[in-house]
Amino acid sequence: MGGIEVLTQDSTGEWKVSGIIDEQGPLAVDLHLIHLKMNTNKNLKVRLRMTKGNWRIDYIALALNLKNVEPIYIKPYSVLKDGSTDKSALDKLCDSTKVLTTLPGDIYTVNYKIPAISNMYELFLKSRGYYLEWIRREWIKEENQTYIWQILFDPKAALTRLAPEFKAVEGSMEKSFWRSRYAKP
Repeated sequence: MGGIEVLTQDSTGEWKVSGIIDEQGPLAVDLHLIHLKMNTNKNLKVRLRMTKGNWRIDYIALALNLKNVEPIYIKPYSVLKDGSTDKSALDKLCDSTKVLTTLPGDIYTVNYKIPAISNMYELFLKSRGYYLEWIRREWIKEENQTYIWQILFDPKAALTRLAPEFKAVEGSMEKSFWRSRYAKP
């Protein structure tokens, strides 16, 4: 279905792709940054191009980067799983060659020691990856192996078949989403 293309207009008036924001999910609050180069006349024009209905955008901003900064990476010093110390989880989070896999219902508390001069810094959480998945009983009833194969091997036909079904429920999806446990756990 495509990502969000970020286009900027060059000094000749032509629109050029400056970057693409693209991910396959999950439905999650997310923030993306794209570096934009200013054209020579200092008049920046930006355009976003995306598939209608595929993205939810709550906030767009332009920021001026006046200087390069070097981040300070802070590793966690302790991890608690369900309130108890979990050394194995800490080792996995501190080693970039390992991953911590969690299951539904797992609760982890990750503790960091922030430098005493923390008021001079902004904090960002960097993640090596995430995946949020949930399933509902109603969805299992709708499983259809033929449709799955069609999505994999003939996506155009699958989307053509699904478009009218989606259009029929599109108006109620927003309300349904905001009433879900995902939006308000």
